[in-house]
Amino acid sequence: MRHNLSGLLQKGIGLSLVGAALAVVPSSPVTAAPNDPSVLQQMRNEAQGSVTARTSPATAKVGFISATGDLYPSEVSGRSKSGAAAKATEYVDKYARAFGATSAQLDQSTVTATPAGYTVDFDQTYQGVPVFGAKLRAQLDSDGDLTSVSGYVAPKLNLDVKPSIDRATAEATAKRLASRAPAGAGEDAAKPDAAKLTVTKAELSVYRLGALQGVEGRNLLAWVVEVTDGQQVRETSILDATTGKAVNRYSMIAHALDRELHEETIEDTPVWKEGDPFPGTLDQDQQNEVQGTGEAYWFFKNSFGRDSFDGNGKKMITVNNDPDIACPNANWNGTSTNYCSGVSSDDTVAHEWGHAYTEYTSGLLYQWQSGAMNEAYSDIWGETVDMLNDRFNTPDETALRTDGHCSQGTRTAITLVVNSPAEAAGSCVVVPASFGPVIGSEITSDMVIGTDVDENPGDPAVGTTTDGCSPFDNAAAIAGKFVYVDRGSCNFTVKIDHAEDAGATGIIVGNNDSPIGSISGDSPLYGAMVSKADGTRIKSATGTLNITMAPAGAPVLDASYRWLSGEDDPAFGGAIRDMWNPNCYGDPGKVSDEEYYCDTADNGGVHTNSGVVNHTYALLVDGGTFNGVTVPGIGLDKAANIFWRTQTSYLTPISGFAELADGLDASCRDLTGNTSLKKLTVGTGPTGGGQADGGPMPAITAADCAAVTKVAQATELRVKPVQCNFRLMFRKGTVGCGDGTVTKKLWSQEFEGAGLPAGWTTDIDADNSYFEPTISRALPPISEKGTPHKGGAGMLYFNDKGNAGNYGSCKPNDPNDYSSRVSVATPELTVPEGDLPRLTFDQYMSSEVRTDGGNVKVSVNGEAYELVPADAWIYNGPRTTLLSAEEDNTNPMAGEEAFTGTDGGVPTGSWGFSAIDLSEIADEGDTVQFRFDFGMDGCNGVDGWYIDNVALSICDTPVAPPAPSPATVAKTAVAKKGVVKIGVKVKSGATPSGKVKVTIKGRTYTGKVVRGVLTIKAKPQLAKLWRHHVRKVGAKVTYKGDAKVAPFAGKVTVKLKGRQ
Repeated sequence: MRHNLSGLLQKGIGLSLVGAALAVVPSSPVTAAPNDPSVLQQMRNEAQGSVTARTSPATAKVGFISATGDLYPSEVSGRSKSGAAAKATEYVDKYARAFGATSAQLDQSTVTATPAGYTVDFDQTYQGVPVFGAKLRAQLDSDGDLTSVSGYVAPKLNLDVKPSIDRATAEATAKRLASRAPAGAGEDAAKPDAAKLTVTKAELSVYRLGALQGVEGRNLLAWVVEVTDGQQVRETSILDATTGKAVNRYSMIAHALDRELHEETIEDTPVWKEGDPFPGTLDQDQQNEVQGTGEAYWFFKNSFGRDSFDGNGKKMITVNNDPDIACPNANWNGTSTNYCSGVSSDDTVAHEWGHAYTEYTSGLLYQWQSGAMNEAYSDIWGETVDMLNDRFNTPDETALRTDGHCSQGTRTAITLVVNSPAEAAGSCVVVPASFGPVIGSEITSDMVIGTDVDENPGDPAVGTTTDGCSPFDNAAAIAGKFVYVDRGSCNFTVKIDHAEDAGATGIIVGNNDSPIGSISGDSPLYGAMVSKADGTRIKSATGTLNITMAPAGAPVLDASYRWLSGEDDPAFGGAIRDMWNPNCYGDPGKVSDEEYYCDTADNGGVHTNSGVVNHTYALLVDGGTFNGVTVPGIGLDKAANIFWRTQTSYLTPISGFAELADGLDASCRDLTGNTSLKKLTVGTGPTGGGQADGGPMPAITAADCAAVTKVAQATELRVKPVQCNFRLMFRKGTVGCGDGTVTKKLWSQEFEGAGLPAGWTTDIDADNSYFEPTISRALPPISEKGTPHKGGAGMLYFNDKGNAGNYGSCKPNDPNDYSSRVSVATPELTVPEGDLPRLTFDQYMSSEVRTDGGNVKVSVNGEAYELVPADAWIYNGPRTTLLSAEEDNTNPMAGEEAFTGTDGGVPTGSWGFSAIDLSEIADEGDTVQFRFDFGMDGCNGVDGWYIDNVALSICDTPVAPPAPSPATVAKTAVAKKGVVKIGVKVKSGATPSGKVKVTIKGRTYTGKVVRGVLTIKAKPQLAKLWRHHVRKVGAKVTYKGDAKVAPFAGKVTVKLKGRQ
């Protein structure tokens, strides 16, 4: 197990119009040295004008630096293509280490002419091996000044570039993964034909874990393998070249003019190609796709001079009515754009082609913030084409929207309340469907849980008896009522069809672990989706279900349909996103919105978090006030040119929102005063768009750039999503006892010795004895705001990081396969008499998420060990299920509930208190033995599982302590050689625990009572008294009391015996 977090991507998502589900682990950091301040200062000193520099969160190195003048004043002129390359190369060579690389690792690749000057690109390699996603982009203006350098490179490369896994094995692994569960296919898609899967690319690369999430991580050697079936599968698998394990997987389905249109499959003869009569025999969807493709082509060609998505006139192929898509949807698969029937409006077709243009320009990867930007750019170009052409423009899309308002084309928020029966009653988290009647008034109906055939008995992940994927068994009971079904196993249209066939009046879908969203489809039924928890509650009903749906409040709606996406696609039943006010569809309009999606599903929320970038564009175009910031609108022409330059000149595959903000600012400065920029136009023509000259647009000004800066502030592009970063695994705090009772600890165990304490036993896989649990005194790193360790230095430790430099192997039948379970059991304990008998312990978990993890099992009266039941956990129990063996998890604990992973968004953990109620497990007097089990798969890992402060406790009524005993002070005392001894007698025989005060003529001394005698030292004062012939003196004795001895005071005569 390695000591850094694997980026294992369990499922991906296609670059499609509507999202599906995935799971991914966050990558962990390797502490990087901070930027050398002397180098950065040298860069600042050398530059002309004001300098802006920012570090990359993934590397802690320079990720962006720009100057209002020239970053590199020199004799080299950057006005020509060769000069630009030479000047940029000199600068990058000189300051390579500031960006995190050496000059030898950075190869100048391309030089591209732009309206502002030139863009010079540098790719990173290490010992001849390319570094995945690493690219620097240098910008030179028309005067030859180097104005900025931005991008990402992987620092501190020091690894062996000889793979343990060969190319053939990597290709076979990638094909096997794709055949079992294609990345991004979603829960509704069928498995692909394995025979059709081919490898189109297999490249050995250096891959840096965590780069996409913007966190530091370990560099490793990896195979980057692209697999496709030429239709609906196109995915990249990144496989650790040492262990063979997938550390990331993601879908690449994105979801002179030369066009082709195919019906259902690209393998068939095209039904229309460039030059054929139009419309001929094409149906409406086919016509829309031809015209939309033409408009997309001419928009980019007329406006920016881009000849097709590759820049070289590549044929634009479209597939209509693709049966392999989980309809309603559309996508880009790297070869063609593909559509379901009823999903072919102008903005949708341009959206999908936008993915193609992104792939061939910035190459934004389809995960996390870079994926959200990829998705947003497609929305941006789709909506821009929609505003420019003369199709699908009813209702009105020209009227400007009002700040904070939704559109009349938006299905506004609703409420759903289960009225009865009592066990299911309550409000639900709900999102209205995109089809059916708009819920404008209160609707009350009975609801029936639909039951059908389990398509895959024994595998709830693939089929259940309540998923609506087969005709309903209880159709007669459903007729005239709403029907409830679970999400998953088949697409929504199948469920809707079965609901209609049964005579239902509405359909309610209970969500699974995917982000909750609007059900798409084309149906007259009422519809909505409720949360997974609400669905579980609904299915618990034993009586007749009755629900009420109603509009939530009275939102103010604009008559304009401007900035709505997909509003003209009948299969969606209405718009699916609102770029002007993303909150209207549950998407974030700024980074700090509660709608910002923090989980790993949907490739890290690409279809949700795209709302931030969509809003940025819409607000920049039309202007408005948002988040306390007033943004002057600069119009569609200027905003589009600035966004396009940012896409083509500044963004790299792993850029995030902050890099977008930097790029927009820099692009605006680059284009200020440029008179060669064109107004946007798609032109006109019978088959969609045409060659046209929009004419010169007004020059971009400094005021426009001020608006660009303001809009990034309004939507918080440079703000970190802190609501995602610090979601701790464990709740803080502990479990206490009720009023009038206290916790009574009957048995406890810390781990302060050299080995396991007496009575504790281990159960270790003999073939993997290296992972024997140990006692650790090295505290693990704590997440920000996390709870630190309490108690002594020792902790029980289960290793998840393997041997230093040896990360195991996930290759079948490999002797280095670490797959094993390691267990440590407590001594046998007796369930005590008393209230709330419980076992408590502190724990820290930092493991590879869902493949490695730990749980607690219990043996009652010597019987076999079983998992502690969920009902027994009263604080901080496990909440995650480990991946199953069917999901390629070789952990012997696969499929079990467990503690696994790290704190959210970070590669570290923090301490948490956990408690188990023994009364839920056994009866008073029974014996119990608890076993801490830790399991791991064959390779990789993070840190491990730490256990401490294990205790057996009850809640007990405290016994009132006895009253403090009174004490008396002797009337006389004797002083010899300056030492006074005073008798103190306590009635109970106790001894005062504190110090007793003695005052002699204004001077106070303190002393302790030992064996009934209070002793003080007062030699200087007593010697003086002796010299003045004083032979006895009065003193006052006082004590403030303690738990055993009451306060007392007394006067005593001290007799001086002899010289003091």
